[in-house]
Amino acid sequence: MTGNCVGWLAYSFITLDLFVFFANAPGLMISIWLNVGAMKLQYYEEIVKYSSIQFSSAKSDDDDNGEDERNFGNDAGGVQDLNQPNVPSEENTKEVPCVPPSSLTSHEMMLTQIVMIWIGILSVATLTPVIKDDIKVVIGVAVNINLIFFYAAPLSTIVDVLRTKNSSSIHFWTMVMNTINSFFWCVYSFAIQDYYILIPNGLGFFFGVMQMILYTCFRQKEDIRAGDNAEQFLDDTGHSRGCTEENEII
Repeated sequence: MTGNCVGWLAYSFITLDLFVFFANAPGLMISIWLNVGAMKLQYYEEIVKYSSIQFSSAKSDDDDNGEDERNFGNDAGGVQDLNQPNVPSEENTKEVPCVPPSSLTSHEMMLTQIVMIWIGILSVATLTPVIKDDIKVVIGVAVNINLIFFYAAPLSTIVDVLRTKNSSSIHFWTMVMNTINSFFWCVYSFAIQDYYILIPNGLGFFFGVMQMILYTCFRQKEDIRAGDNAEQFLDDTGHSRGCTEENEII
């Protein structure tokens, strides 16, 4: 999301399109906030995992020490041969591998790579002696590739729905809003005849329509199945009640 918003902001600077600018400037701020939160959560998860391993290792050492003390007390007469050194067993010498968490999480590294890629693209496009149309082509192609990946993310959801025949993995309101958003950007791109906006949003609209069709079809099948089960339950209940009443009359 961050790379997508950065690319469209750069495209708005080149084309002087205020609609593209005001649509993506808030998105950039929201994406930064979301990424910061995701990095904090990921680092917190790694710290908790590291602390739990440390605690388990310390508890295991305490249990081993207590067992050694009990074995020493149960020795014959409580006397240990001093000539024989107390060699710890191989099981006790095993240490639990515990690596401290890195100062950089995988999410931070991925975000840094995306930012570096866009810095390189913008540097090449703006600092080299090229005409404005060439700059528009470079940034337009780059942001289209970025947005295609952004809109192609629901493909995994579509594959999951087709495999499981269950549409519960599709979030309804996200699907609806993404489809509506893509549709309006398609209309806008036709109005200004900008194919850099049309192509990725057309794909996004196509994927959104596919999700809506799958959601509707498999949702109806689930409802029909649930209705059949309910009717079967009512029929069985009514039949059992009828048999009970006949038995009572007899």
